[in-house]
Amino acid sequence: MAVNAFYFLREATTSMRRNMALTVAAVMVTSLSLVLLGFVGMVVHAGDGLATNLKYRVDEIRVFLKDEVTAEERDSLERFIKKMPEVKSVRFISKEEALEEFKEMYKDSPDIIEQIEGNPLPAEFKVRMKDPKYNKAVAQRLMNRPEISVDENGKKEIKFPEDVVNKVLKWTGAIQKIGFVVVVAFAIVAVSLVSITIRMAIYARRNEIGIMKLVGATNWFIRWPFIVEGVFEGITGAIVGIIVAIMIHSWLMTKVEAAAEANLISTGYLVLLSFLLILVGMIIGALGSNFALRRYIEV
Repeated sequence: MAVNAFYFLREATTSMRRNMALTVAAVMVTSLSLVLLGFVGMVVHAGDGLATNLKYRVDEIRVFLKDEVTAEERDSLERFIKKMPEVKSVRFISKEEALEEFKEMYKDSPDIIEQIEGNPLPAEFKVRMKDPKYNKAVAQRLMNRPEISVDENGKKEIKFPEDVVNKVLKWTGAIQKIGFVVVVAFAIVAVSLVSITIRMAIYARRNEIGIMKLVGATNWFIRWPFIVEGVFEGITGAIVGIIVAIMIHSWLMTKVEAAAEANLISTGYLVLLSFLLILVGMIIGALGSNFALRRYIEV
């Protein structure tokens, strides 16, 4: 058995060297599809973690006021909010202070600041809760207050973590759907390229295959070197995909984690993702080999 395994491996590597250009192309496309799969997997996982993190950590809602609200109306609203037992603190931010905070936030992007005409930002109350679980209940109580501004859809402009969570989940869901389509498309191309590579290998060894059949070699003995070749190409593509995925995590995801002050992608998840990429790479290689062998092994 060990002798056969060595023979299969030797024949596979020899075949790959003979068709180096196609082998490299198959590995590259497989790598690209698996890089995309790894990226989509990390983004969706990080998005879910970020949404959960925001949901349970953020204990503040923002209540935006109409521009025409008087000082008396503003004070009335502030007293109304402070009477709520769930509220920990209330901070008023005037239009001028809101503009200054905006400029400070985007001080490294002067183009954005230059586009602002006048002061379009509203005054607001930042309301801190004793516990984040009260966010929605307090926001609901404020919905009928006339001092609060409304958006173009007639909805009260009260922002709290659920809005952010929903947006994060919406974007990660969209990335997941689009990414799935792109990954499947590249996977199909990768399977096709692996299949073409195996066809070329079969064609190059057609006389040898014919002789092997004449001396009684079984179909599986003839097939195995080609299957090993396809799987090896898939695994090589997966290794490249894992390396790039780790680089993406180090370069991009760590910045997201730092901004969110949370560990969104654990080492355990990266290990699991690596195993998944290797498994998918092997499946791509095996499928490509199988498609070629079913049609062309009778040469």
